[in-house]
Amino acid sequence: MPSRSTVLLALAILGALSPTAAGASRVARPAAARLTLTQVSATGQRVAIQGRTTLPGDSVRQRRRTRIAFTLKDAGRGVERFGASIDARRAFGLTRVTRLRGRLSLTARVTIAGKASGRSVSRRLTVRAATRRTTTRRTGAGGGGGGSAPPAGGGTAPAPGGGTPSGPGPAAAQSTPLVGTFALEPGVSYVNGSHTGSWFQMITPAGTNFVNADSRSRNKEYTLLDPGTDGGLRTDAYQPAPTPAFDPTGAALADRIVQPTKFFGQYFSIVTAPLDAQLGVADPQPAIVDSGGRLSGQVTAWAAQWNGNWFNQGTPKPDGTVPGATTPVSGTYDAATGRFLLEWKSLIVTGPFDKFIGFWHLTGTFRPAQTSP
Repeated sequence: MPSRSTVLLALAILGALSPTAAGASRVARPAAARLTLTQVSATGQRVAIQGRTTLPGDSVRQRRRTRIAFTLKDAGRGVERFGASIDARRAFGLTRVTRLRGRLSLTARVTIAGKASGRSVSRRLTVRAATRRTTTRRTGAGGGGGGSAPPAGGGTAPAPGGGTPSGPGPAAAQSTPLVGTFALEPGVSYVNGSHTGSWFQMITPAGTNFVNADSRSRNKEYTLLDPGTDGGLRTDAYQPAPTPAFDPTGAALADRIVQPTKFFGQYFSIVTAPLDAQLGVADPQPAIVDSGGRLSGQVTAWAAQWNGNWFNQGTPKPDGTVPGATTPVSGTYDAATGRFLLEWKSLIVTGPFDKFIGFWHLTGTFRPAQTSP
């Protein structure tokens, strides 16, 4: 058994080494985030930005709560603000179309859980207005400039009232914009594994269904949705996030479209807004059209919030594309009862669920917007 003097000496040595060890730990880990911009370029009005960052803690949780905040300014008073998430390698990249012109200044800064960390980084770039290209359509033989051009994509121009010039045909179904609220029916799970109402599924890059252990469905591959304070999705107005959008734990606070729903340890929610928070570009207001009981349109602005992150889950994407497994909006509508079904898939691009796919299934009753007399 060591003597009392030996124990005291060991404690003294540990006490002397402890500050040094702590200091070494502090040196090995930066006190604040460090940001590097590896590319800032402009092609016409399209600005491309890439970079990477070093984080103070570099945990999975911290990476998910990290965003790069950008501010783009022109020589006058024009300002655009947007952001980007980082991936597992702490890298980021985005492309956006700017409305600003001339010599611009770009400032980037790291934010962690909504708070700035480290020094900002600035760059200069020049943006020139896009040049419009014009084309001259050729008329058919002997056209003399009076003929009409064929429709885009080829084929025969339709005759008035439907059909083709060679003969009559059925008139096309009339398209009617549905302006109002797609009031959601709550998701319900049954013992036999079937579901009714509105729900969401996450599909992995391998094509399997992601299991949400926090789902209140009997089948954890389905996350059931409950209508928010607006009743559901509106096509007569945006439904943006509140300020702040997240509580200190990263839980989403938006509750207008759906109630915040627990997913993989954290509450997520849905918003629509004029500016896409993940991609930093403009999003159109959702629009759904009925064509003889068949629904189509766009929900580009549909965005999910989770753990301090934003994910565009709309279709088409803000640049007009439907990448990967993304599908257009489709569904059915009964004009007599207002009952509807809307479905689509949307690829997640970058962030903690990069290359995962969101499958959205919404059912309920459409309520037209009230119009003033």
